[in-house]
Amino acid sequence: MTSHDDFGSRLRRFLDGAGNDGPAVGLTLSPELPDLGPGVRLRTISGTAATTTGAMYTAFARVWDFPDHFGRNRDAFDDCMRDLDAPDADGRTPASIVTHVTQAHRLLDEDDATFTWFADSIGFYRDHYRDLGRTFALVLSTSSSRASAVRTRWDGAGVPVADLDSIGEC
Repeated sequence: MTSHDDFGSRLRRFLDGAGNDGPAVGLTLSPELPDLGPGVRLRTISGTAATTTGAMYTAFARVWDFPDHFGRNRDAFDDCMRDLDAPDADGRTPASIVTHVTQAHRLLDEDDATFTWFADSIGFYRDHYRDLGRTFALVLSTSSSRASAVRTRWDGAGVPVADLDSIGEC
């Protein structure tokens, strides 16, 4: 088994936990995620494209294909984030919904108030999808030199963060 396979296994264990009462936010040093299969709807944004509230709305709207009438405010964002399990063109709904944020140290780094709201909202989205029998998770990727600061920022917002590079290892 390769280290990429090991990471895929750790990521799947994280998603299993997030689908229950485990952390819905995971942190990795890997800039890319492995293929998690057809049941996972995965989208990636760069933290550098989401440093402000408006930029975050734009980045999420683009990758998750929010409707044209998306109001670019917190309530509209919450509504759209709770519709990510809509059937695709083939009528399939995902078992898991994952947003991968690369360069996570830049996510909302120019807007602390929105960061705190966004971080707090992750549990709300996780609970919404869990109640529907689905999994919602946010995976943060950053460099080893910035990982501690990313974890500290999320911890400061009261959000537990799973270490995806060591989850389930002995």
